[in-house]
Amino acid sequence: MSGGGSSLEPILRGFHDAGFQAVIQQFAAERALHFQATCPDGSQPLIWTQYFNEYRELFEEHLRQILHSLGMTEDTFHELCGYLQEIEENLGDDSENLYGYIKAITSSEDYDAFLQLMFAEVQRQQQQAGAGPGTSQEIDVVVPEGMGPG
Repeated sequence: MSGGGSSLEPILRGFHDAGFQAVIQQFAAERALHFQATCPDGSQPLIWTQYFNEYRELFEEHLRQILHSLGMTEDTFHELCGYLQEIEENLGDDSENLYGYIKAITSSEDYDAFLQLMFAEVQRQQQQAGAGPGTSQEIDVVVPEGMGPG
């Protein structure tokens, strides 16, 4: 596997593909409205979890499509990753950048990263609507009886 770069490179390229990135952008844009409101008690609306699961499924389906286009089954892909992990663990050779790849692929499993994406989209939409940086929006927060700051 020398000379040609990582054997994982075609898979990474698939996730950075402009078409897939456009799908992610559209997903965020269509759901951003639901990320503009927060709950007074600090909890998060249940719909956020549903959208996170849909987001994860976008990545999983795209991985299946990439593997199919490469003529690789999911089992073969998992075997390859296991093999690369053994090489790295036993020989200290991470020339395939397995951990960088894993981090890139599993970012779709990171709820905080998902929220950052969604909040960035909310901000982008607000800026497009004329509520750019430096402006503020006044909101009313109702503090439940018996509760105080902190």
